[in-house]
Amino acid sequence: MARQRRHSSRRRRRGRFGGLYRVISILAVAVALIVACVVFFRINDVSVSGNERYSTEEIVEASGIRTGDNLIALSKSRVAGNIIARLPYVRSVAIDRLLPDRVLITVTEHTAAAAISDGSNWWYLAEQGKLLERVSDPGQVMTITGLTAQDPILSASVQVAQEEETTLSYVLALLTQLAGRGMLADCTALDCTAAASITLNYGIYQVKLPRRTDYSEYLTLLQAAISSEELPENVPGTFDLTVQDGRAYFRPDHDGE
Repeated sequence: MARQRRHSSRRRRRGRFGGLYRVISILAVAVALIVACVVFFRINDVSVSGNERYSTEEIVEASGIRTGDNLIALSKSRVAGNIIARLPYVRSVAIDRLLPDRVLITVTEHTAAAAISDGSNWWYLAEQGKLLERVSDPGQVMTITGLTAQDPILSASVQVAQEEETTLSYVLALLTQLAGRGMLADCTALDCTAAASITLNYGIYQVKLPRRTDYSEYLTLLQAAISSEELPENVPGTFDLTVQDGRAYFRPDHDGE
């Protein structure tokens, strides 16, 4: 009986130490993997895709990534945040680690949806309201009248006087819809000075729109009216969409002559 108890005691001790050995082995493997990642996975190449406005060098510089940085420890969110903060036209950033030593940065860029004045200069505006660039002349970009940018800051959202904030919400809603439908290239001006409507210059037409936060239905009506065979060809005029009966009323300009 005493011999059996001694054997049982030795087995229990071996069982306890066996569990400890397994834990130590797992920790040793984990440490080895961490050391391998730190030592071997170093960034030697950074490539960029999707960029048009900014050069590869500008984007890599803004990213904060340096040759020799650890690939595994790279913070994707920090890199993306650096680029968006420093390069106003960058809309979104995707970061891919390409083992063993490469990083791919894919950017999506804003386009200037409109130009708004601060009273002295013009500022290019993305459809969501981000200020992209200060310019002396709006060029071919659609101008907004009836709103004035207040203390504009590059890369920040446009701010206006308190009494103009509601109008700004209508304008941004319209810009978003126009951008989503690929219509911005044909827009030249947006007049917000009227109290009950806003007027969009779209190609050879003026489009009178109500003040709303959703313009999907109105732009659908406009596109359908412009493509209709009943519309006089190449005749400038005004579409009135403020009458909410599911129709776009067209008045040729020569009717007033």
